[in-house]
Amino acid sequence: MATLGMGMNMIKEYGPKMSISKSIHGSKYRQEGETFQDCQNRVSATLSDSTEHRKAFKDILLNQRFMPAGRVQAAIGSVRAITPWNCFVSGTIGDSFNEIMSKCNEAGMTMRLGGGIGYDFSTLRPRGHLIKSLGSSSSGPVSFMDIFDSVCGTISSAGHRRGAQMGVLRVDHPDIIEFVHAKRNENKLTRFNISVGITDEFMTAVKNDTDFNLKFRGRIYSTIKARTLWDDIMRSTWDWAEPGVLFIDRINKENNLWYCETISTTNPCGEQPLPPYGACLLGSFNLVKYVDSYNSYRFDINKFIEDIPNVVRAMDNIIDVGIYPLQAQEEEGKNKRRMGLGVTGLANALEAQGLPYGT
Repeated sequence: MATLGMGMNMIKEYGPKMSISKSIHGSKYRQEGETFQDCQNRVSATLSDSTEHRKAFKDILLNQRFMPAGRVQAAIGSVRAITPWNCFVSGTIGDSFNEIMSKCNEAGMTMRLGGGIGYDFSTLRPRGHLIKSLGSSSSGPVSFMDIFDSVCGTISSAGHRRGAQMGVLRVDHPDIIEFVHAKRNENKLTRFNISVGITDEFMTAVKNDTDFNLKFRGRIYSTIKARTLWDDIMRSTWDWAEPGVLFIDRINKENNLWYCETISTTNPCGEQPLPPYGACLLGSFNLVKYVDSYNSYRFDINKFIEDIPNVVRAMDNIIDVGIYPLQAQEEEGKNKRRMGLGVTGLANALEAQGLPYGT
């Protein structure tokens, strides 16, 4: 926050200070003619439970102690029909052409409203697998990813936000080597991040330097050395920054909703594992704003604790007022009411207190 003017005619200026930050916030998250303050007024008014809550949440937003994700700021209370959710995961992709295309259509609807989406392609039969009804062979999951990639490119060209996707294949899928090599180039699957779903069984085989079976629906297609595959994944990640790894068994074991869902993939950036049709809201507490420069640069833990309930109440209200691209996403969202609250500015907050980065 800055102050403008002289003498008693002081006007507070809220929001970003750098010109590039002002430009990005204005073009991506505000409605036409809105100031930063107008935007935060709109968001706080829409998400508040009461006058008291609105006042408290508005103060938090204006002073940037908490920053809802850009999707939230752009969507909540806006005249534009866009979703406030950043993170989605596709429904389970059935192993048939019609089911694959159905999920492709749902993905297009999700990205059209501004959501990024992740998929697990491990349910699709491997390359060369017989399709009895057609008397032909499957082209495999990596080939079908090209269709989703093209849809993403088409949708992104029609809006202000580039589409984002995550593609996952289990480490024991017969096409895993093709998948690991799929982005060793500059022109394939350019609208995908990709990650390998790593199982405990595979990591045990890597540790013990034993053989590992690649299989689909119980049938073993080939047997390889686990460490050879692990080294291939690591080499590709070093050279091309793809694929990432998801320790998928560990994710499911540590999921506090393990009893009612199975997770097989994440949102496009990989930070939010979600079940089929899962959706998650995002936002970050800006730790720098809790460093009290008037009090020896101490972290104001009491203010931080005071703000948390107001933020959680507001974010939870998004689940009821926000637009969902699909009914299945709405049902999943309202049943489980997920939100992802994180922190930003940690290094700067520590440095302000005399703890240099790296100590």
